[in-house]
Amino acid sequence: MTFNLASSPIQPFDARVMLDVHSLKALRQRRGGREALSEQFQERRLCLTRAAIKRAESGKPVPYRTVRHLAAYYGIGVETLIDAEPTRQAPPPAPMSDMADVERLQCRAVIDAVHVGGRGRIIDVQGVAGAGKSHLLSFGARDAKARGYTCVVLDGGSAGGPVSHTATSLMLALLGLQADAGTDAAPLADLVRARCAALGVSPVHADACVGLIDPAPEWPLPATQLLQTAALCALVQHRAANQPLLVAIDDLQCADWQLAMILNVIVPTTLDYPVLWMFATRLEPGPMRRPLGVRMDALARTTLHLTPPTVRADRADAGGVHRLGRMAGQEAD
Repeated sequence: MTFNLASSPIQPFDARVMLDVHSLKALRQRRGGREALSEQFQERRLCLTRAAIKRAESGKPVPYRTVRHLAAYYGIGVETLIDAEPTRQAPPPAPMSDMADVERLQCRAVIDAVHVGGRGRIIDVQGVAGAGKSHLLSFGARDAKARGYTCVVLDGGSAGGPVSHTATSLMLALLGLQADAGTDAAPLADLVRARCAALGVSPVHADACVGLIDPAPEWPLPATQLLQTAALCALVQHRAANQPLLVAIDDLQCADWQLAMILNVIVPTTLDYPVLWMFATRLEPGPMRRPLGVRMDALARTTLHLTPPTVRADRADAGGVHRLGRMAGQEAD
């Protein structure tokens, strides 16, 4: 797994930064205790002591050079170790009353597990409208990006407008393109081919990707579906080959039948790669249309059921209504 250290948000060399304690401990536990790690640092002539490791894992600010030595030892980017929310201060131990904090911690744990373990996982977020599903997916994308992930997000639009997630929209997002990216000089199909070639995708799969925006009528339908599914699977694998990948799809219930069919195939076949799939599904009264079938349901996942915040009538407002009622009665008299 390679990272571009020069592209990370570099801090001044003598600055002190907060580290992501959870990720740091997970990395260290895979290599042994602090004493064993300190000995390995000395063997590699890295200026890190047991006291420095303890300080870093305690959540205290450490010199930036310590982060550089840790990143060099683990073979990761410095941005992976730096806390994505440096202004957050650790509060005194207290029971968590905000369920959103618990859900964010669960998402972060899965993000770290994929990054450290190198194998795919699924986070399935469900809830009624207004429960905070989109906010949780946005948090997951920001947190994953801060840890060195490539993030691909299909959101649910805005203002409650019509949404339709398609295989084409997923393909373009994986290639970093927009549906209106084409011009007279460079049609969208040419841009798709160029991006596929840059990723090392085979010409056959590139043709299948182009077929999602420029259908080839001479292809039989079953062959077209198989090739397009294989092409999207290859895209995901190529994107995750050198860097962890997050694919987040909001309002999954708006996926059309083709995308649902493709996801049922490519999600299970990409879990050997560091790919984190995040799905958010809006639950509505009555029978729910399940966009994902039995094959997906059989996969292990982290399922988060969100509930909207409880809305209580304010006492002052209730009193105001009572006073207005009394005034209306007096005027009637």
